[in-house]
Amino acid sequence: MPKPVSRRARATAKSVSSTILRSGIVGLMIACGVATADLAGAQSPAREPQPPVLLTADQVTFDEPNGIVTATGNVELAQGPRSVRADTITYNQKTKVVTATGAIRLVEPSGDIIFADYAELTDDLKDVFIENIRVLMTDNGRVAGNEGERREGRLTRVNRGVYSPCDLCKTDPTRAPLWQIRAVRIVHDNQEHEVRYKDATMEIFGIPVGYTPYLSHPDPSVDRKSGFLTPSFGNSSDLGFILKNHYYWDIGENQDATFDLQGYSKQGLLLGGQYRKRFENGRFEIEGAITKGELTNGPSEDSPKDRRTRGYIGAKGLFDIDETWRAGFDVKRASEATFLRRYYDFREDYLTSKAYVEGFQGRNYASLAAYGFQDLRYGNTIPEPVAVPVARYNALGEPGSFLGGRWSFDGGLLGVTRPSNGGPNTQRVTAQPGWQREIVSSVGFVTTLSASVLVAGYNADRFSSADPTARGSEDVSRFRFFPQGQMTVRYPFVRYGESSQQLIEPIGQLTAAPKLRTNKLFPNEDSLDVEFDESNLLTPNRFTGIDRLDDGVRVTYGLRGAIYGNTQGSASLFLGQSRRLTNASSDFQVGSGLEDRTSDYVGKLDLQPADWLDVNYGFRIDHETLRPRRHSLNASAGVPLLRVSTAYTFVDQTASRNAVSQDRVEQATFILSSNFTDNWALSVAHVQAMEPQPGARTSLATLTYADECLVFQTIAQRDYTTTAGGVKDGNTIFFRLVFKNVGEFKTPGISAGFLGGSSSSSN
Repeated sequence: MPKPVSRRARATAKSVSSTILRSGIVGLMIACGVATADLAGAQSPAREPQPPVLLTADQVTFDEPNGIVTATGNVELAQGPRSVRADTITYNQKTKVVTATGAIRLVEPSGDIIFADYAELTDDLKDVFIENIRVLMTDNGRVAGNEGERREGRLTRVNRGVYSPCDLCKTDPTRAPLWQIRAVRIVHDNQEHEVRYKDATMEIFGIPVGYTPYLSHPDPSVDRKSGFLTPSFGNSSDLGFILKNHYYWDIGENQDATFDLQGYSKQGLLLGGQYRKRFENGRFEIEGAITKGELTNGPSEDSPKDRRTRGYIGAKGLFDIDETWRAGFDVKRASEATFLRRYYDFREDYLTSKAYVEGFQGRNYASLAAYGFQDLRYGNTIPEPVAVPVARYNALGEPGSFLGGRWSFDGGLLGVTRPSNGGPNTQRVTAQPGWQREIVSSVGFVTTLSASVLVAGYNADRFSSADPTARGSEDVSRFRFFPQGQMTVRYPFVRYGESSQQLIEPIGQLTAAPKLRTNKLFPNEDSLDVEFDESNLLTPNRFTGIDRLDDGVRVTYGLRGAIYGNTQGSASLFLGQSRRLTNASSDFQVGSGLEDRTSDYVGKLDLQPADWLDVNYGFRIDHETLRPRRHSLNASAGVPLLRVSTAYTFVDQTASRNAVSQDRVEQATFILSSNFTDNWALSVAHVQAMEPQPGARTSLATLTYADECLVFQTIAQRDYTTTAGGVKDGNTIFFRLVFKNVGEFKTPGISAGFLGGSSSSSN
């Protein structure tokens, strides 16, 4: 007949705690001595030492004749990182088997939790047989089956099981999850960190949609694992049927690679890939692609065909030299202008390559760089320059360190080299010390004083004074000395109300500099275009660089008003203009808004009264006719159920107000979106050009379903443009399907990144 506890066990218990075993919640911790040997088994010389077993229960009984220890009531048995909780745990000293029944919860070292009604375990808790097994993984994935077993603490096998990371229905947990994998056998390998399926069927809403004899994916502990990524496929009028296969190679903890094999029914095979590596002091990446296909070599489909090897290569890196200095590079090159547009939907006009060294120390910055460019505009014959060296040094003093203000220094070195049929070769060295101080008077005036002196030396060959950007015949060496001073006065009026703060701030500015003889005496590398708006109205030089300077004396004036809600909402408006007091030689192009002594009006409106409305509007208005010369609008209004957004751009750079032909650009983007349920969203977008060539550019519609375990998108696109070089677009439809933890299926063209990969595999 079972006894409450043996004399020897009771003696051990007394040595651990003075509490006497009785009915009720009493802990019996068996950590050493005879009781430990009774539970864990005698240690044989060939067997590795086992960690102590800890047992906690409401009551423990010991059947000495049969060698059975029974623990009941809130039982927890732990050994090392593993633990078992159950209503009842029985240990048979003769068979070395631990039996658990009732509300079993087995916690694995990985963090996975196994639930069951009945389980049999070996005395080291590594081998387990379980009925009605349920497994909760660390990423909330779930596995359930009729029966399961764990062997050697490594393999967990579930027979006739299902797997799903989806949450169960709250109102009816018996319903099938959104999607699940049903398999004859599911094996979780803790050593390989992989989940494998035999005879697997994918079910969506409980309906079988696909079968595979074998499937595997990494378990939740894996960030990266070698293997084949989900293939993608589609169709293109240019390339025909497309099939893309990807293989991810986890080389080591600090490096990996992705290989891409892409097949096109009209063009053959394309081989691409990426390699990435991290070092203690930096990182390095290289990518590329190569193919050999017969493509149209011309602006139309009737142009002659050209069959040759084509490709792309890119590499970038960034390395820390020490705490102050670092070096990097970013190099890109394509075999032809249309390669990236055709195979990767890359629509930029240029590829920019650079290599640089830069340093940061306090408020100081220095850099030395080299730049190269590749023009991807089809048919452009103008050769691109190489800029080397491009050196900068910027230093900034502490506030109040010099004459009550702070000093600054900007220096630079520039070299631009062009082919013989290009423009001039230019070398330039510059130094520009400066000073700035802000003074606040007792009556509220805020005065900012600033001054600078630009010293620059130029040397150029093949220079043309008539057109400094074109190829000429002169060789020139010239020196420039340009001092400039500026005083800005603001007088902010502020009122604090119960619900908001209001601001009215008039601004006046005086800028003085000597009159230049002509700017065209110097090469122009950094001031080829001017975009006059509210952002550069108050700057000393409205040109983008220093090769062209804003000389003479001028006054600038403006008014800023704003209101800010104490809890939410804000609105602000700025309007300003400048007027020259002297005739200046600044060669602002006609249509820029600065070509006359009186500039155009510029301003900006920011309006955000609440989350349902956000408006950002910038404008430039002709100072004589009051007609708009520039509009820039970004606006969004509505709630998640229905929201409307737009981006509108209008620029008028017509050379004369009486001109018949107009130099104008006008384009708008319209977006309508709706999150009509917690999981469903719909968006429609359209790009329309009004000038100079009216017509639709692109239309796009996206339907998205997303929850905790599934993302599904349908993307329909209509492209109305045709790119010179034979790349023609039309109607396209994409499908994107993402199953959490298992893998991703997507058709080409969805990912904006070049040669995008994944960090885990699905086989």
